[in-house]
Amino acid sequence: MAHGDSANPGVGPAVLISFLVAGLASAAAALSYAEFAGMIPRAGSEYTYGYVALGEITGWFIGWDLLLEYIAIVAVVAIGISGYVDALFGS
Repeated sequence: MAHGDSANPGVGPAVLISFLVAGLASAAAALSYAEFAGMIPRAGSEYTYGYVALGEITGWFIGWDLLLEYIAIVAVVAIGISGYVDALFGS
């Protein structure tokens, strides 16, 4: 628990600071995406920007990196949902 108990102390201000750092990183990523979108006149993502600005090889690596990233994200979400389903049907 965040507030702590008799055996474990509370977490203190570290949680607030970590949320602020994550918020700043998210804002920087959003501004980067906006900059990329303004530089290329067609819809796309990191792959499109990498392909146009840096070439086909870089676009290829970025595309595969995105694919691996999406696979990892889907796995994490599936693990989380399976916990909810297990709790729902286990009780």
